Amino acid sequence: METVSQVHPRMETVAHQSYIYRLEVSQEPVRARMCGSGDKDRRPIDPPPIVRLFVSLPDGTPESESSIDHTMMTVHAALWSEDRREERNLVINSSKIPGQAAGPTSSIKSLNPPCIKTLAGFCTSSAYLLKDHTDQRGIYFIFQDLSVRIEGTYTLKFSFTDLIELISPTYEKVCGCVSAEVFSAPFRVYSAIKFPGMTESTALSKAFASQGIKLTIRNDFRYQIINDDPDDPLDQMNEHTTITTTPTPNNITKSDNPDNPDNPDNPDDDMMKLRNLMICRSKR
Repeated sequence: METVSQVHPRMETVAHQSYIYRLEVSQEPVRARMCGSGDKDRRPIDPPPIVRLFVSLPDGTPESESSIDHTMMTVHAALWSEDRREERNLVINSSKIPGQAAGPTSSIKSLNPPCIKTLAGFCTSSAYLLKDHTDQRGIYFIFQDLSVRIEGTYTLKFSFTDLIELISPTYEKVCGCVSAEVFSAPFRVYSAIKFPGMTESTALSKAFASQGIKLTIRNDFRYQIINDDPDDPLDQMNEHTTITTTPTPNNITKSDNPDNPDNPDNPDDDMMKLRNLMICRSKR
């Protein structure tokens, strides 16, 4: 994991005090389904990337999160190539380029084709003081609404800024406004046909959701069907519905229920609905 840390004065909150900031990706992105040029069917990166901020004094002593004013801290996400050498934030929108006659042209418009952002959604996150799944407190930045329009393999570059330093009258702009940076691990963006489905929600996501962060939580059991029709309602059910099986009187087998040895096996209601959908689709 690569990090870049820089020192900036904090004139507003701690007099004559400098902090060293360091970012760490606590939850790496794994996969995503491309969303194309529109926003109608946008799917977020899964699992949602989560970045943690570490703050220390110049001598290396860690600073307590509770003593830091994090209200104006932000992290911005940008899309980069897999090798971390080039930005991938813009793509030419060919659908908006009017037809042109063959041959060279001196038109200024042709030199500036219409572009759209490859990374869609909320690219900036505020800071949250939260406890992780091990009950450890930290300053986190959560990106639960990031989508990628184009298929491929990418990384995310996260850049930290404390806005309070920019409004301080005594702030010295030595290294610019970015105080720390970190890259994520490479992740894959699939087409609608090849997308393998969403992963199970992590313990970290569940811990943050229980503290009020708006995250989509998927339970332990998911029934997945691979289908080459992205508009099929069964696929939409697969991507948006979580099916959870719990021991009820309707799905306890003979061996599981010695008090009722003649009780037949009955499938779960959700599984029955899913099977009926499969039958309907096969008859189309």
